Amino acid sequence: MNFIKEENLESSVVRKGLVSGILLSTLALTVLTTSSVIGEESKVYAKTNNADINILMRVDTKNGTQELKEKFEEQIQNIEEESSKKQEESKSVEEMILEQPELLNDVTFVQNNYNAVTQVIYSQPSYTQYVSNANALTASGGVYYGPNGKETYYNLNMSGVVDIMRGMGNNDNYWVREDGVKMLGDYVIVAADLNKYPRGSIVDTSLGQGIVCDTGSFTQNSDTQLDIATDW
Repeated sequence: MNFIKEENLESSVVRKGLVSGILLSTLALTVLTTSSVIGEESKVYAKTNNADINILMRVDTKNGTQELKEKFEEQIQNIEEESSKKQEESKSVEEMILEQPELLNDVTFVQNNYNAVTQVIYSQPSYTQYVSNANALTASGGVYYGPNGKETYYNLNMSGVVDIMRGMGNNDNYWVREDGVKMLGDYVIVAADLNKYPRGSIVDTSLGQGIVCDTGSFTQNSDTQLDIATDW
């Protein structure tokens, strides 16, 4: 029995040795094949260009590594520059307002940077004091951020608008207030997004309670903006 066990043990060792030998042979063959291909390519190139094979291979390896390093560093630099650029762009309007709050009185500035200005106004309610010298929409200010958001004004003939309201059953008197605001009864005439504020809706404005009687193309950019009818 001991002889059988020793024989089995010996066979197991032999088998393991054979498997290890095969694996090592395969690995060596792979390495040799790869090296042979690379070597032959280098020899052909060296022979054609009268160059030393060993030097050529060392130089090629070094150059390849350097090129990869340079490309990697360039990619990192591009990512950092792009990130920095985006941060600067997103902060530029806010920084300008922080440095010069009076820019909120500049109609052109507000219109050109409407989205950024709105974000600043909503995040910093105290800035509403700079939008106009008064606490309401004015002709000189042009834009004001009132109870429902952005307010602007327009001056058109109201006869057609009043006729529409009459057709809806509103018989309130149309008149112009002393400050130039056009009124329908006790309410300021307002143009708004009719999908959000149907005609006849009562809305709060910086100039008093308004009644929605009209609409305009400005609603394509904002469904909360109110355009107040005035004779300014």
